[in-house]
Amino acid sequence: MAGFCLPFLLCKNDIPGIIESNNKKETVWMFKKIIKVVFAVLIVITVGLVGVSFFTPKDKDAVTDERLSQIMAEDHFLSNPYSGFSQLNEDERKAYLRLTDKLDNYESTVELGDNKISVDSLNRVWTAIQQDKPEYFWLDSYTYHYDQETSMVTDVNFNYHYNTDEIKRRQGEIDAAVTQIKSGITPEMDDYAKVKTVHDAIVSHTEYDLNSEDNQNICSVFLNNRSVCAGYSKALQYVLKDIGIFSNYVTGNAVGRGPHAWNLVQMDGEYYYVDATWDDPSFDDITWEDPALRADPPLNIEYVYFGLTTEELLKNHTFDNTLSTYPGFTATADNYYVRENMLFDLNSADEQTRFLDTLRGTLDNGSVMEARFTEPGMMDRALAGIEESDILNESGVRYLRYDENQVLIIWRP
Repeated sequence: MAGFCLPFLLCKNDIPGIIESNNKKETVWMFKKIIKVVFAVLIVITVGLVGVSFFTPKDKDAVTDERLSQIMAEDHFLSNPYSGFSQLNEDERKAYLRLTDKLDNYESTVELGDNKISVDSLNRVWTAIQQDKPEYFWLDSYTYHYDQETSMVTDVNFNYHYNTDEIKRRQGEIDAAVTQIKSGITPEMDDYAKVKTVHDAIVSHTEYDLNSEDNQNICSVFLNNRSVCAGYSKALQYVLKDIGIFSNYVTGNAVGRGPHAWNLVQMDGEYYYVDATWDDPSFDDITWEDPALRADPPLNIEYVYFGLTTEELLKNHTFDNTLSTYPGFTATADNYYVRENMLFDLNSADEQTRFLDTLRGTLDNGSVMEARFTEPGMMDRALAGIEESDILNESGVRYLRYDENQVLIIWRP
C-alpha cells in the first residue's frame, strides 16, 4: 500500500527501519522515537533564535513609523505643509524627531541607531530644525561621525552657546518678556489682530544693531532689545507659535543688501509674508538732503512689510531654496493697508476726497498717516493733491515715500 503525506509529517513508507508487519508495538515505538528527535531539533532552533535576539540590542530610541504618524496627526506646526519638517522625506523626519527629542533635554550627543541618514540628509534636517525651532536659542552648531563604507551618519554632536544653568536662567527671562507681549492679546482678536500685536511689540521694543549680542537668536530681542533680522524673525515666530499661530522662519537675500530673514505667517486661513526688521524705522536712518528740513517721523513702527503677497515680496527679496520652496501666495485680506482701510485708488474722485479727509483728520490729531496706493504714479498725484488743498496752511508736512511698495508716510512736525 502506498504511504500518504501531510505538510511537515513523515510518510510511513519513508521511515527507515519500519517494516510492514503485524507488529504494531514496534511501529509505535519507532514513531515515538522520531517525534522526540523532531522536537529536539525544534528546541535547538528556538534556543538559537532567542540567543540571536538576546545578543542583538534593540534600539530603544528608534523613531518608528507609528511615532511618525502620530506626530503628523497631532502636531499641526510640524505637519503644516510649509514647515521645514514637512519638506523632509520619511527617514529624514524620523532623524529630525530623534534629534529634537534629545535637544529638548539639552543632550549634546545623539546616536542615530536605526535612524541613520546620509550626510546630505543631515544638512537638510539641520536646516529644517533651524526653520521650525526658534526655542532652541542655545543651539549653535553641530559636528558628526559617519561610516565611510555606507556614508551614513552614526552620531551627531551639538554645540551650545550656554551651559544648562544659563539656558534655564535665560528661559525664565524670555518667558517673562513673552508673557508681557501676550498680555496685549484678547480672546476676541482674530489672527490678524494677534499677529499685529506681536509684530508691534517686537518692533517697538527692539533696536536694529549689527553689533548686538546673540543677534542670531531670540535672546537679542527678548533680553537685550537689540538685534538683526534673524533675531526679529525668530522672536516673532516664537511668540506666534506660543499662541497657536503658524509661522515659518524664511531665509534668502535682500536685493542689494545681502543675506536676510523674514517670516511666512498664516492669518485667518491664508498665508502672508511679514518682515518685522524692515518695519522697524531704526533699520534705515533717514537721510535728508537739507538738514534744515530734517524732522524724523514720530513713529516707531511701520507696516510696509506686513501681510505681503509673494509678488510684492519679490520686489526686493529673493528666496534661499536649499530646503523649502513656496507657492505664489496671493491673499490680500490681512494686508495692513487693506485691513486698516488705508489703501487708496486715486482714479476715483471719492477716493481722492477720502484720502485728503483722512489725512486732515490724522494730522489734526497729531498722528502719522501711512497710506498705500493701488498703482505706480499715484503717490505723486497724492502729493500734488495735498499741495492744492488747505492742509499746508498752518505749517508744512513731511513725508517718506517707498516707491517700490507705493507707500507714503506723512506727518506734521
